[in-house]
Amino acid sequence: MCPGGDTRCTSPASQPSERWRGPLAGALPPRVNDMSGLGIEAQRVLVLLDSGPGWSRGILRSFMAVAQERGWVPLHFHPYYPPPDLDWLARTFAPAAALVGPELLGTSLEPLLPASIVSVAADRSSEGIASVCLDEGAIAAVALEHLLSKGLRHVTTFRFTSWRFAVERERAFVERARAAGANVPAGWGSDELGSAKAVEDPVAIVEWLLGLPRPCGIFTCTDGWARIVIRSVRLAGLRIPEDVLLVGVDNDVVECELQAPWLSSVMVPWQEVGTSAERLVHRALSGQSSHVERQVILPVGVQARRSTDIWAVDDALVAKALRWIREHAHQRLSVPLVARAVGGGRQRLERRFRRALDRTVVEEIRRARVEAAKKLLQTTKAGLNEVAQRSGFSNTTLLNTAFRRELGMPPGVYRRRTHGMLASCRDE
Repeated sequence: MCPGGDTRCTSPASQPSERWRGPLAGALPPRVNDMSGLGIEAQRVLVLLDSGPGWSRGILRSFMAVAQERGWVPLHFHPYYPPPDLDWLARTFAPAAALVGPELLGTSLEPLLPASIVSVAADRSSEGIASVCLDEGAIAAVALEHLLSKGLRHVTTFRFTSWRFAVERERAFVERARAAGANVPAGWGSDELGSAKAVEDPVAIVEWLLGLPRPCGIFTCTDGWARIVIRSVRLAGLRIPEDVLLVGVDNDVVECELQAPWLSSVMVPWQEVGTSAERLVHRALSGQSSHVERQVILPVGVQARRSTDIWAVDDALVAKALRWIREHAHQRLSVPLVARAVGGGRQRLERRFRRALDRTVVEEIRRARVEAAKKLLQTTKAGLNEVAQRSGFSNTTLLNTAFRRELGMPPGVYRRRTHGMLASCRDE
C-alpha cells in the first residue's frame, strides 16, 4: 500500500518477488475439479481485489452479495503482498470465472484461462478482457466544475504516482481547466515538475504549496492523497479553504470525515461497478458473451464539504449575493429581489456576476436550489414533490429539468445512486 492509503498505486514492479500461495499451499490435491464430496458443486469465481480502501469495499459488497444469491462460490484473495501465484490459484481451484482489480495491471492473466475474466476499475478491453471502468475524464470534469463554481481562477493537481487512472485524471483536468481559461500552475507529480514519487517529501511539497497563487483549488485524484496535501498545508501555515481548496475522488466517507476540515469529494458509484461486473460474469458463465465488453461508469457529482466551502471572489457585492442566495434558495427568488437584498441594482449585479463567475444570477439561483435538493434526497425519505417545495422549485417538473441540466440525471436516479453509496459507508 502506498502512502496516502490508495492501493491502486501498487505496481507489479514494486512488489516482492516471492509468490504468495496462501495457507492452503500443499494442503490440496493439484487440481480440485470435483468438490462434490465437500458439497461444493457450484461455479467457482476467483476474486482478486483488495478489501482495504472504501472504493474496493464498495465493489466487493455489491459483487459478493449477488454472487452468493446466484449460488456461486466466490473465492476472495488479496492481490498483494506479495502478488498471488496465478498458476497455483488456477490449478488448485479451477475457477470458472475471475474478477480482478487494478492492482494486477501489467500482470499477464493468461494463467487463469480458460476462466472468464472481468477487470474492474481498470480498462483491459484492449487485452481482450471484459472491463468495467470509470470515465476518468468525467471525474476530472466534475471536480473542475465544482472548483470553478467557487469563483477560482487558479487550479492545479496533486498526483502521487504514475498509475494509469491518476495520469488520465490529471491530464483531463488540466486540459479542461486551460480550455476554460483558468490558470493552471504545474501540479505535484506532473510531468512539468518531474515524475510522481510514491514517497512523501513534506519539505518539497510545502515548497510547492507556498509557490502556488492563492486561493488555489487542488484536485488530488483520490481521497487518500488529499490527506498528504492536508498535512503539508498545515506545515506550510496555509488555510483550508481560504488559501487552498481541495477536492478528492471516491467519496470514502470515513476517509473524508477523518480530515480537518472534512474533504469534498467526487462521488463514484462503486457499488454500480460491482453490480456491472457481476452481470458480465453472469453472462460469461451463461455462455451469452460473444465479444469483449467494456462498460463505463460515470461519477454522480461532488459531495461538497468544508474543504471547498468558500467563494473565491474579490467582488464583495457578488460574494454577499452568493451567501444570500444560498441562505434563501428555498424561497421564491428573482433577480430584482436578490439585488434589493444585497444593495445593488439588477443590471449592476448581473454585470458583476458575469465578470466574477461567468454565469448569471438566475443560473446561480438554480444551482443553489439543486444543492438544497441534493441534500434532501441524500438525507431524507421525502417524496419528490416535497423535495421540490422545500428546495425552492414550485413543482417536480422544474426540479427534474434543473437536475437534468446540472447533473445529467433526474432526481430519482440521483437518490438511488447516492443512497447505495451512503448506505455502504454507514454499514462499515
